[in-house]
Amino acid sequence: MHYFAEDVIVPFLKEKGYRRLCEIGAQNGANTDRLLAGGAEHITVVDPCVGTDLVAKYASDPRVTVARGRSLSVLPRLDGTFDCFLIDGDHNWYTVYHELSAIAHRSLLARRGLILLHDIRWPYARRDLYYEPEAIPAAYRHPWARRGIVAGRSELSRSDGINAWLCNACHEGGPRNGVLTAIEDFIASRSRPWHFFSIDQEFGLGFLFREPPSR
Repeated sequence: MHYFAEDVIVPFLKEKGYRRLCEIGAQNGANTDRLLAGGAEHITVVDPCVGTDLVAKYASDPRVTVARGRSLSVLPRLDGTFDCFLIDGDHNWYTVYHELSAIAHRSLLARRGLILLHDIRWPYARRDLYYEPEAIPAAYRHPWARRGIVAGRSELSRSDGINAWLCNACHEGGPRNGVLTAIEDFIASRSRPWHFFSIDQEFGLGFLFREPPSR
């Protein structure tokens, strides 16, 4: 998501006057740092902190609160509302669908707020990625392998393709498979309308909202 931070996300957040952000999936904090440099007043970071201890990194910065843990465990514990969620965590149907459902069920998104989602285009629009396969219930977990993804090919490749070191679903498409599928299924499940549009560069950035963003 950091690809979009300076040219798209930060200017948009400033224009809309968003002050309280929640970032799901921060890795080493690179995108968090860009948001802070762009004037974000407060960011709640939700991340298991596997590679980088974000609690230690932001311990002296009052603008950042780090909630260590998986998103589906942390979201039920968050308080208040957020102007914007930035979701770039576990890129699979089960996680994204239930992240969005938790945000909606607990009314965590402020009125006229926005949810930004990365990786809504190839390769993970219609294919699950599991950072921790054992954390996904078996009923929602597709067969997976550490093999490469090739554009235009459903099956994984043993010899080429991208992200071969990750746990990729063995096939592309079908029910409950991929980030974009999760977004579409979430929208279809709601009694009130939600709206969605996207920027397709760099694996895609999605904009999801109930009402047009403020201002």
